[in-house]
Amino acid sequence: MGKNQGPPMTTPDENYTTTPTIPAQAALEFLQDVRQLVAFQQAIGIEGYPRTPELAQFLAGPQPPTPPARPQAKAASRPETIRTLSAQRQSTAATMPNTTLTELYAEMQGCQRCPRHQGRSKAITGEGTTRVKLLIITDAPSVEDDCSGLPMSGEPGQLLDKMLGAIGLSRNAVHLSLLTRCHAEEPPGKEAVDACLPFLLKEIMLVAPTIICAMGPLAAQKLLHTSKPLSQLRGRFHDFQGIPLIPTFSPEFLLKNPEMKKATWLDLQMIQKKLQTA
Repeated sequence: MGKNQGPPMTTPDENYTTTPTIPAQAALEFLQDVRQLVAFQQAIGIEGYPRTPELAQFLAGPQPPTPPARPQAKAASRPETIRTLSAQRQSTAATMPNTTLTELYAEMQGCQRCPRHQGRSKAITGEGTTRVKLLIITDAPSVEDDCSGLPMSGEPGQLLDKMLGAIGLSRNAVHLSLLTRCHAEEPPGKEAVDACLPFLLKEIMLVAPTIICAMGPLAAQKLLHTSKPLSQLRGRFHDFQGIPLIPTFSPEFLLKNPEMKKATWLDLQMIQKKLQTA
């Protein structure tokens, strides 16, 4: 009988698998992407994610498949939430009857309804004519706007011009406006927004746009009467008193967060398609 040689020897590759290492540069780029994403989410108001059933299932890992549920009758869709801004619009029409844009802008220059007027060079009015197809509304004037006296000036304005040109428009074809009218160091609070809102509502009535684009979280939230973050509002049209309104990111935000230009481009394409059928 021959010697008992025991079980055949195996090489490490036959019994073990090695975890591939991530190159240092790829790991650094991944961490930078995560950091940018977190900064973006904080900027648009996302402070946490609710523990939904879907998230809990993801954290629990793979689950065995469940048998398909029996088909159920569709529930009746709920009617669209009624916007409470209609009452404010009626009040605005009563306090500023038969006003022209020129008269409205003159009244803005003398406004002292909130403390922000104390540090402004001048109140920033809208730019453009009435009966345009697209009205663009930003949250507040930039320091460039305060110097020039016009909305969307400086580098943010240059980016806006490029954005409009990408969908076949120019400044002459749109009307530019703002939710609040005075530049200040700090972002506008509730007092400033409530003080300026009647001006904006009257301006919307006078301009009578086909589509409204709210470029910024404050403008979108106030006009849509919601506290949802911009990330949940963008990407689709909403109804503002019979006018289609689409929220998106402002040029000023995009200059600081260029990774969001792709999402904004998708919103602009929706505007372009809507205008073609308007």
